[in-house]
Amino acid sequence: MKVTLMLRVALGLAVSLTFYLALTPGPAGKVIADGTTRHMLAFLVLPWLTMLAYPRLSPVRILVALALFGGVIEVAQLLMDVGRHGSWLDWLLDVATIAVAVSCGHHARSWLRARGRRRSPSNTATGTLGG
Repeated sequence: MKVTLMLRVALGLAVSLTFYLALTPGPAGKVIADGTTRHMLAFLVLPWLTMLAYPRLSPVRILVALALFGGVIEVAQLLMDVGRHGSWLDWLLDVATIAVAVSCGHHARSWLRARGRRRSPSNTATGTLGG
């Protein structure tokens, strides 16, 4: 199985698990006790998995898609009477966390690409160091 396919399956599972846990009342939905930590963990992992699973997808699209996903969760929590409470402050935390995660991932990706160009065989064969 290709790595990309495995990453896409992992992303699908992570999105499904996040959605399930966000809408599940009681202890299952609160695997991590602190709500802020739950939001930050979910919305740090999802952008990174997305960037790995879909390396050509622009950071802006990832930010928008995951911000919409976080908004859907908060609206669903507002509409459901299951002991979960939607909050626009939670959504703002999600968006801020997504922005940080996407930014870090984008910079890491750029750094790795630049590093790879410096070490490419064509550069070493000619004696240059990438510039």
